[in-house]
Amino acid sequence: MDKYFRYLAVLDKSNKKFNLSNDERLILDVVATAIHNGKVIYVKDIIKLNHIASQATLHKALSNLIDKNLLAYKADKADGRLKEVHLTKLAEKRYEELSEAIENAVKK
Repeated sequence: MDKYFRYLAVLDKSNKKFNLSNDERLILDVVATAIHNGKVIYVKDIIKLNHIASQATLHKALSNLIDKNLLAYKADKADGRLKEVHLTKLAEKRYEELSEAIENAVKK
């Protein structure tokens, strides 16, 4: 059980480092999971996640993640009205650090 709590401490530290609200963290995880699974995720997909928060709150959280340089938008090639959501290098680094924290927690 100690391993799990060591990992949670690293996760908490990462969330504080990037000043992530719970909504922002959840959105970041949704985007990262979609990308990891080889899927494209759009702003409209995130705005529909009403189990996380209201549309207005989700839109604000997305804007905050863009401002924090954790997410970026890219126009869809087939339909320029659609905005794809991508992780930035900084966000990818965050997930790499969290992955390492899991590996280190398991080793100890």
